[in-house]
Amino acid sequence: MHHYLRAIGFSRIRNLKQLNHLLDEIIHHPTERSITTIGNGTSLVQIKKEYDTAYGISIIGEYDEDHNFILEHYFPYALGSATKLEDSIVIEPQTDKEGYAGVSENTNIGVPLIFFLQNIAEYVRNKWSNEYSRALNLVSYSALSTEGRIILGIDKDEEQIRLEENGQKNRNRLIAAAKEGDADAIENLTLEDIDLYSTISRRAKTEDLYSIIDSCFIPYGINSEQYSIIGSIHDIHTYSNPVSKERLYLLLVEVNEIFIDVLMNAADLLGEPAIGRRLKANVWMQGHVYLP
Repeated sequence: MHHYLRAIGFSRIRNLKQLNHLLDEIIHHPTERSITTIGNGTSLVQIKKEYDTAYGISIIGEYDEDHNFILEHYFPYALGSATKLEDSIVIEPQTDKEGYAGVSENTNIGVPLIFFLQNIAEYVRNKWSNEYSRALNLVSYSALSTEGRIILGIDKDEEQIRLEENGQKNRNRLIAAAKEGDADAIENLTLEDIDLYSTISRRAKTEDLYSIIDSCFIPYGINSEQYSIIGSIHDIHTYSNPVSKERLYLLLVEVNEIFIDVLMNAADLLGEPAIGRRLKANVWMQGHVYLP
């Protein structure tokens, strides 16, 4: 079973019989079906079942000569509500299945952001029609989580907010210059990191770590699409899975100036979410790339 099925309200599926029953229901009663011919009579099929406006299950497979559907893999998903314009997005195929990972260069994070591509059939269609060479830079981010907790926000006055925004803009300019080989920018970034490390080490002796770190975005585990995040909650939606009746939270979280819709089972969230509080969670990043 997919580890993140519980994030969309299917925590009670515990064996293959229950899983196959759910997948058969999706195949025969989908919300959306996309069929893309990829050469030599081979077709890629993506079947989606929406359980609400914000989440569902997607199945990837193909039809054989007798028009029987052959399932390759499936994945639960959540939809992102905010679009993000990136400098560039590169799509890379996964080696073990007909799946793709997106890689975006994001200066706010400082490292490439890797996410699982949701609209696989649409991308493959563009790829085979030779439209994939066009630049990709618009994406909406979302994530699924199976463990998270609510922590208090950090009070800031207008002057602190202004200084942080200016500092982030200056750091983004330095990172962009460093990528072009600017030696001065590289040296300035190194000195900033040393100063930041010294400041955190000094404050950590007398302060709680979460009062020092406002937000973070750190690779987590061995899967390249998994991250540990801390971010401010900007919006909250609650859902009830129509099949299992399990309660879900969809939280719009700002992490390093990136807005991510995080979906999780209410049973896996410790604390009461509220706008202004923060979410600390381990997430599986997903993205819908808008194709030209």
